[in-house]
Amino acid sequence: MKHIGVYYRVSTDKQDLASQKTAFQAWHDALPEVSRPLSIEVFQDFAQSGKKSQREAYQKLLRAAFEQRIDTIVVYRLDRLSRNATEAIQVLLTLDQAGVGFVAITQPVLNLGLDNPFRRTMLAAFSEIAEIERDTIVSRVRSGLEAAKRRGVKLGRPNKLQKEDQVRVRALRAEGWTYQQIADELNVSHGTVQNLAKGPDR
Repeated sequence: MKHIGVYYRVSTDKQDLASQKTAFQAWHDALPEVSRPLSIEVFQDFAQSGKKSQREAYQKLLRAAFEQRIDTIVVYRLDRLSRNATEAIQVLLTLDQAGVGFVAITQPVLNLGLDNPFRRTMLAAFSEIAEIERDTIVSRVRSGLEAAKRRGVKLGRPNKLQKEDQVRVRALRAEGWTYQQIADELNVSHGTVQNLAKGPDR
């Protein structure tokens, strides 16, 4: 643990990072002198839900990890990284493959520091949990599709629009309608409208 990335996150603009920063400082100060990191890079997201993965500072943190600029990620709790436990586990497994450790200051049982003797066992357990979750999702999807078929729902891509629709699209385009306005009018995708407007007559 030589170069660490500390990640702070709050969900609303009415919260602040004081408690997380205080906890990190206490954790850092309690480390033996020889175990303290040589560098600390801080990443902060404000008013960002942990259910969203497209958080600016969070994405920068992951890039720093995968580019080997940091060797350990430190957070206050695992839910600062992600509110979705399955996603968080997937991230930890991916970080491990990149050789990056993980420390949750207030949840030491989850710590995957590179010096943790139980690291491999914990990762194996996390991997099994992730596999069970994937199997569960696949099973639910299949069950849903089978139930839909029994109800007579037609699955797969919808039929192409008729030639009359193509004529209508081109007529609307000639009147100055935008692709998106036409798509909304016909309840189809923007791309479908473009294809109908530009493609050959059928």
